Amino acid sequence: MVESKIKELWESNKTIYFFDVDGVLAPLELGEYNHYYYDDEKWNEMLQTTDFYDKIRSNKTIQKFLETKDMSKVYVITKGYNDVELQQKIHFCFKNYGILNDHVFLVHHDDEKLDIMKQVQKEYPDLEDKYFVMIDDTVSVLNHVMANSNFSTVHISSFFD
Repeated sequence: MVESKIKELWESNKTIYFFDVDGVLAPLELGEYNHYYYDDEKWNEMLQTTDFYDKIRSNKTIQKFLETKDMSKVYVITKGYNDVELQQKIHFCFKNYGILNDHVFLVHHDDEKLDIMKQVQKEYPDLEDKYFVMIDDTVSVLNHVMANSNFSTVHISSFFD
């Protein structure tokens, strides 16, 4: 087993962070006794009249973590359905974490998260790939980033005490 050096990245002022929303910055607790209640069609319909993210609690551990970070180096890449959901997530991320509105990106497919990371990388042309870090709860997203780039990947469980 290789020794993890994730904490080295967290301690570096160079690191660029990419967070997911659902299951990372926001708990996925939308059903009464389940993580989710709606099918995709119903979710899309309900988004038009309900701001699901307005009352969702934040992740206190990540809030504390971000207190010491340069917020110009913190991004969100979240999967979603439409601009209404994007606006709800933008508001949630700013209100709870201070993440800049134009640093929140919506994708429709998980594999597009890597594309956004590569776009942002262009703003930091001299920075080593390892300093671009995807933080997600979906292993297939992390595996896709790991298999198709030299970026770093962190599962949300690394934030557990």
